[in-house]
Amino acid sequence: MENTEAKTQVLQLTVEGMSCQEGCANGIDNLLKQQDGIIKSKTIFDTSSSEIHYDKSKISEKQIIALIEKRGFKTKIKEEQK
Repeated sequence: MENTEAKTQVLQLTVEGMSCQEGCANGIDNLLKQQDGIIKSKTIFDTSSSEIHYDKSKISEKQIIALIEKRGFKTKIKEEQK
């Protein structure tokens, strides 16, 4: 059995350009959840943030960012907090 936990990564983004939770933030989550390799996605309008859990063997950070930016939003990777 393959260890998928070792391949799971978390991408935390700041997302600019959202105007609401329902259409924008939920739209991002719905788009990402349709992609192979996305395990979980939670985008929050109030904090302009998105946390995406993904399988790095199936999808890359660059691909995830490109999907979000293709919808017209600007993204920035959050720096890890220590």
